[in-house]
Amino acid sequence: MKWNILSAVALLLLLAILVAWMFQGGEIYTKDKRQIITKTKDEIFGTETEKVEWVDDFRLGLLPGGDSIGSVLLCVTVPGGILVAVAVAAFTAGRQARRNPIISKTLTSK
Repeated sequence: MKWNILSAVALLLLLAILVAWMFQGGEIYTKDKRQIITKTKDEIFGTETEKVEWVDDFRLGLLPGGDSIGSVLLCVTVPGGILVAVAVAAFTAGRQARRNPIISKTLTSK
C-alpha cells in the first residue's frame, strides 16, 4: 500500500510539473529573458525604428537553456525523469510485495 501511495504522489508531482510547463508557454528550451521590441515612428521623417530590450522573465522549458548545472536542473526533463523512475520503481516494488508475502513482510516492517 505504501508503494502505491508513493507511485501516486510521484505521478501527481509529474502532472503538476507538466501543467506548470504548459502555463508558462510550453517552451522547448528553458529561458531566463524575454525579448521586447518597441517600434517608434518618426513623424517628421516618416521612418520607423525598432528598439530591442531584454527583460528578466523565467520560462520553464523541456530542455536546459545553457550548459550550467543550475540550468540543467531548471528544466522539465530532469525532475520529470526522476519522478517517472520513482513511480515505476514503486509500482514494481508494490507488485512484488503483493506476489511474495516474505518480501511484503520485509518491505513493510518498521
